[in-house]
Amino acid sequence: IWTICVLLSFIPQVNAVQSEDPFPNIPFKLFAEFINLNFSSDITLATVLTILFSLLNNTDILNLHARAKHSVHEDEYSVTANGWIKALATAIQTHLDAKINSAEMKDTQLFNSYERPEILGSSKISVISKKLDRLLSILDLDPYERKGENLQPLKPVSTSEIEPVLLIGPARITCSTPEKACIGRALHINTRQRDRTKVTLIKGIKLHENAQIVSGFCTKCEAIYYADHKSLATPSNSEASQRNPDVSPKDCMIFNKAKYIKIGKSIWADRLFTTMVVNSVYHFHASTAAYTEFWNYTFSKGDENEYPPISRQQIWKAFIHETTRQISVSMNKTLVMPDNLLIQQIAKEAYLKLGQEGIIGDALNHSCKECTHDYKATADHINANDNAAVVGIDENRTVPILREDAENTEYADMDDNAMETDLVPEPKVKMIVVDGIVMGPNHCAYQNCSEKLANARTGVFCLRHESQHEGLCRMKSSPRFYCVETICAPCGVVIAWTKFAKSEGARQIVEFLENVYPMQETRPSYICIDKACVVLKFLINSHNWNIWKASTRFVVDSYHYINHRVSDYLCRTYCNPSPLNGSAPNLVVVERDIEGNEHYKRAFNTQACEQLNAWLGGFQSILNRMTVDNFNWTLHAMLFIHTQRVIQKQIKKQNQQIQIQSEQQRDEDGIEEDGVEINRVD
Repeated sequence: IWTICVLLSFIPQVNAVQSEDPFPNIPFKLFAEFINLNFSSDITLATVLTILFSLLNNTDILNLHARAKHSVHEDEYSVTANGWIKALATAIQTHLDAKINSAEMKDTQLFNSYERPEILGSSKISVISKKLDRLLSILDLDPYERKGENLQPLKPVSTSEIEPVLLIGPARITCSTPEKACIGRALHINTRQRDRTKVTLIKGIKLHENAQIVSGFCTKCEAIYYADHKSLATPSNSEASQRNPDVSPKDCMIFNKAKYIKIGKSIWADRLFTTMVVNSVYHFHASTAAYTEFWNYTFSKGDENEYPPISRQQIWKAFIHETTRQISVSMNKTLVMPDNLLIQQIAKEAYLKLGQEGIIGDALNHSCKECTHDYKATADHINANDNAAVVGIDENRTVPILREDAENTEYADMDDNAMETDLVPEPKVKMIVVDGIVMGPNHCAYQNCSEKLANARTGVFCLRHESQHEGLCRMKSSPRFYCVETICAPCGVVIAWTKFAKSEGARQIVEFLENVYPMQETRPSYICIDKACVVLKFLINSHNWNIWKASTRFVVDSYHYINHRVSDYLCRTYCNPSPLNGSAPNLVVVERDIEGNEHYKRAFNTQACEQLNAWLGGFQSILNRMTVDNFNWTLHAMLFIHTQRVIQKQIKKQNQQIQIQSEQQRDEDGIEEDGVEINRVD
């Protein structure tokens, strides 16, 4: 038996919620009379409720107060206005004074007409404390009065009896359909009383049972408004309707600023809950299954009949719906899709309409001091004669020579100035960093086909090849996409991403770059890739180098270059990320330390993609299990949110630098913040 008890102790359990005392059940007339007699006639409803709920939410302090005002031992004495109730009274008074804007109202609401705070002086808190003690008796919150002389500590007070009645309906008050010229028309209720569905609503971390769903409709355009979307009257011309002519679904317009979102058949959630799901996935690399277990073990009340646990599918829906709205708001778009789609179809539609083929629009035009520099025609300093010397590595040592077997004269006729761009359309120099990380979903096993699987669980072919080879014996499993390739700015902003099916070859990289930068004038001055020398050879051999060389140079990141330069002539000569010999003035800068000493610094962070991959790798086990559609949207959403937050940090950093420079300039000019000149003593 002892062994069984020990084993049972290790079974995970959900702790039941601590038992609660009922909400005070007193006549409102009695409560109102006490307020009128003891407080100012001008006391506001907000102040009264603050006092009431301050008492109800501090039962531990009330227990200590009750024990302190009842002497039990001979050497004890009873004090009504003891330190415990005074501490609570002081906190209430301080809180109210901070909330009241009017100076006349401060320090007066808690006193009646014959009590003058200026006369009471230091005894004000004692007066308030005694009023709170009397109010406790009226509210039946005195343990001794309820249980006689035996102290029965108060428990947390239940608020279930004062839970609000919640109706989940459209937040918009008028129609917004411009095509029907009915903008501004009132919405009429669309849901009859008998048809109103009762659901569970999650607000933050609290579950509200029996919330009711109501919808509205416009009498002119017949659009139906729900809390999270608008169902249009125009049939959709979507792919789904074309496949099934008998079904004519309507389009729905997603409300980007909806207060509540439907995440299950009978469960809704507010935006705080859905945002918590997205932030958990982003910050903790949490899968929906992991977050589901966290939620159920943390917030479940143990009674599955009264408080059913949240399912993984509902958490997944919360993630999809929240990310679509966040990205739509950032892109200033409204997502329209066929109504009543399955959640996997919503992920597909969202990526098709918001994904931009992996390009993150806000990042294309991003510019900051870490990824964009002023153009320099000449180097600040020239410290070495060898064009293979690298900043941060070779200042005080001999540069390794090129191996004899690596001598290559095939590319010796390239321009001597091949490290520097010939044309600079703007007086700015930009760099991007390109790299890949091995991850990806499964795709069709048919040769040279990378379409998504028709059956993600057990299939190996796409829909077309599945129909061609159905029933045939096969021994090949579905392969996985080779890698995810990303383009980053040196500051960490993600510009674009894509999937490579078979390999990370030079041809695939060039096609990816041409897709993101189709116009020559938009291309960056430098592109940093760990295999830039391979890409450069490909461009030269395919006779495409003349197209790129006017605007862009390819360099290898500093980590890989120190190995490439001893074995590859082209890489050693033309792909140095920060040459010390002055051949690329815009890749090296000179800075001063706090003591004024000059030192060399790489102008750009060439490890940006490696740093991104270190974070992105945390999603690998989650993303690899997804279908192609879910993979595309989840990865794009995470990179989009990541980019937004990096940009916000960059803006904050720039503002801080501007503020510091302004303060330094103010100190140099001898001016204080209020404009008064400082009299300096020489």
